[in-house]
Amino acid sequence: MDLLFVSNLFPDEAEPWRGLDNVTLLHALRDLDASLRIRVLAFRPSITHFGRAPKRPRVQDVCFHPEYFWTPYLPKLGGLNHWLFARVLAKAWTSLPEDFHPQAILAPWLFPDACAVSLVAAKKSIPVVAVAQGSDAHQYLDMPMRRSAIVAMTKRVKSVVTRSNDLEKRLISHGARLGGVQTIYNGVDVHTFRPVPRHAARRGLELPPDEQLLLFVGNFLPVKGLDLLLQSFALVVARTSNPIKLALIGGGPLESALRSQAEALGISSRLLFLGRQQPSEVARWMQAADAICMTSHNEGVPNVVLESLSCGRVPVCTDVGGIAEIIEPILGRRFLVPSRDAEAYASALMDALQNSPDEMGLHESMQSFSWENCSRQYLDLLTNHLA
Repeated sequence: MDLLFVSNLFPDEAEPWRGLDNVTLLHALRDLDASLRIRVLAFRPSITHFGRAPKRPRVQDVCFHPEYFWTPYLPKLGGLNHWLFARVLAKAWTSLPEDFHPQAILAPWLFPDACAVSLVAAKKSIPVVAVAQGSDAHQYLDMPMRRSAIVAMTKRVKSVVTRSNDLEKRLISHGARLGGVQTIYNGVDVHTFRPVPRHAARRGLELPPDEQLLLFVGNFLPVKGLDLLLQSFALVVARTSNPIKLALIGGGPLESALRSQAEALGISSRLLFLGRQQPSEVARWMQAADAICMTSHNEGVPNVVLESLSCGRVPVCTDVGGIAEIIEPILGRRFLVPSRDAEAYASALMDALQNSPDEMGLHESMQSFSWENCSRQYLDLLTNHLA
């Protein structure tokens, strides 16, 4: 099968974390079926740049022959961006080699990406599998023009994959085609994210063996609710006599505000800003941590939750999106905080710090979420559309 991947969520050398779950899926598909020929058209939104984007792929992704292009992005006319994207995609299509004939297209991110892909693919009679990742369904379905484009797209494509049942229900409730939406949870690398004795992990990172450690992994964006995390961590610091730190892996526009908030709360000396890290390093920090923190306003099913459980560490989360779909069958609702209440979240953190889980039990619960199983579901879906 010749499979074309089209999305803005694909990494390059400068942004190796961008769309990491998507490129991991492509590698898993390639490992599952060596006959697959996969090509990538990756896009970057811009107000000022046009044509090819001067991006270089990560070394491990060269096998997908990614081509990068700028696509116009007009903030004030956001509901029309899929039409602009479609025009750029039609031109970018000519970069594909003559012997590559896409039999299916995988298009993560509903708007404008999948909406644009569906317009171009319809003219070529190529089946499309769109993928809803989170905010593209949570936020955009509340915007009338984008919602209209997304719902119309769901009626043109073969399937829409959502990464949680919550996203699936949300799309259907807004008019997506019945029977055209299904949930396939993201995968987790159960070989990299696995339990390791905490003292050994801390020794490798040169961390004190007797210090408690909480960890956040993600973008420093408003949707991640990091103000709540810092407020709650300050309460934990006040309640415990144990030495404790909060490590933050990631980056984004809120870093300066977070540092200022930490200063105001008197916890600056207890925070470790670690920047963005490769998955193997994220795994080491998870293995060293006592618990993983997530205080998002909305989510699909974030990779961090799966990775935390696979490392045998409790994820303490706000109860949003599809997070409960994963955590509740394994840990109940004990570490799901139903409201944005710093006291309640701090209490859940204290519970996690004082009560270690069955690490291997958590890891075993993630075996069915391996990338091998995830890619097999995608391959079955893509193959069925060609039958």
